[in-house]
Amino acid sequence: MAWALAVILLPRLLAAAAAAAAVTSRGDVTVVCHDLETVEVTWGSGPDHHGANLSLEFRYGTGALQPCPRYFLSGAGVTSGCILPAARAGLLELALRDGGGAMVFKARQRASAWLKPRPPWNVTLLWTPDGDVTVSWPAHSYLGLDYEVQHRESNDDEDAWQTTSGPCCDLTVGGLDPVRCYDFRVRASPRAAHYGLEAQPSEWTAVTRLSGAASAASCTASPAPSPALAPPLLPLGCGLAALLTLSLLLAALRLRRVKDALLPCVPDPSGSFPGLFEKHHGNFQAWIADAQATAPPARTEEEDDLIHTKAKRVEPEDGTSLCTVPRPPSFEPRGPGGGAMVSVGGATFMVGDSGYMTL
Repeated sequence: MAWALAVILLPRLLAAAAAAAAVTSRGDVTVVCHDLETVEVTWGSGPDHHGANLSLEFRYGTGALQPCPRYFLSGAGVTSGCILPAARAGLLELALRDGGGAMVFKARQRASAWLKPRPPWNVTLLWTPDGDVTVSWPAHSYLGLDYEVQHRESNDDEDAWQTTSGPCCDLTVGGLDPVRCYDFRVRASPRAAHYGLEAQPSEWTAVTRLSGAASAASCTASPAPSPALAPPLLPLGCGLAALLTLSLLLAALRLRRVKDALLPCVPDPSGSFPGLFEKHHGNFQAWIADAQATAPPARTEEEDDLIHTKAKRVEPEDGTSLCTVPRPPSFEPRGPGGGAMVSVGGATFMVGDSGYMTL
């Protein structure tokens, strides 16, 4: 008979335990016991809420369930949390239901299991003769807490904090330089062995800066690195323009040298034909006619013989020799073909009656 009753009741008990575990492990419900004075229960607007108000009941020990004494609302105007008093004795049972009375969250344990202490207060920092810093503050009214003191040099990065821990409210931090500035902060952390894994550490205190032991003026904080200055745009632009201009000049000079090497210079004919370009602007026929007009008349054979006779060498009595001036070139008015003969610069030209020139 007993075995039959156990077989019948065991599945029901297992189902009830599974349902209770599923309700208790709801992730959008948060319970925090603030410094063992008040318990704050908050819940979100998850898919199981459907925008409806949820109601919370609680009790300590085996007393009757009591409704939440103070709700607070979300932006949508529905309940999103409850604040109730904390008791250090007895188990706290929480029951969260929807509008139809269905259970959506249930938990039963000591309120201290959700402990979150208040941050330490009245923190004092003092330099010791050995160059250490003593950090002290008043103790909490309950035990089972560890304290963490963090320090860093002023203006250091956020990850530069160094931690010193202890179970008391009077810690000494060593290895400091009295001529520098340091930042300090403190928090209280519940021990997991005393309060469980759901307890949370307190918030950090406000950062307190401590200067050197001699005076506040002795603090020599590490200078912050100056940002790199951007190069001025105007000098940079002027430098680029000058470099481009120089490159173009060098390219032009190199191109001119190549051109001179490939195309040699053509001699200027103005030196061989004086007056052709300055006076007659390149008109060769006008230049020839002008040259004929200015040429001396042709001499006869008698005059040539007379000139040659006078141009003979005369030997002076003192043994020196005298040379006659060479005879200038002759110009004949007519050549064998009937044209005028013109001799210019050692070259002889014959101009026909038609005006053409024969070399």
